[in-house]
Amino acid sequence: MSRTEGRDSLVYEFDAIDVIARDPVSVRVEFHRNPSYELYGLHPMDYPRVFADVGAASPHRMPDDSLCLYYPRDPRDRRWVADDGLDELLNITARHLFAEDYWRSNDQVWPVEQAPHGIPEEAA
Repeated sequence: MSRTEGRDSLVYEFDAIDVIARDPVSVRVEFHRNPSYELYGLHPMDYPRVFADVGAASPHRMPDDSLCLYYPRDPRDRRWVADDGLDELLNITARHLFAEDYWRSNDQVWPVEQAPHGIPEEAA
């Protein structure tokens, strides 16, 4: 694992995390002080970008190809926050990568509960 701290970012790179039924996968986790992506009301440390298997087909990827690991408007107990630690973020990442592999191999059936895509417009 390597850690690179910049003026406005913190990046962790993991050479290999274990994923069920496949070879280990390289993962990059990026935290940004002032991210260019939408935070949906979350603190930047609670909504990092996680990259793995860049370019792989998946229904749960962000426009920048980072993994869509959780719905940002879910209650605290259904999403990751920085206090959960990097180990838990990597566990969520490994489960997500397994789900992507399953989806690609099983007629695009996502094997676990999934949240809707997009954020509904706020009522005016």
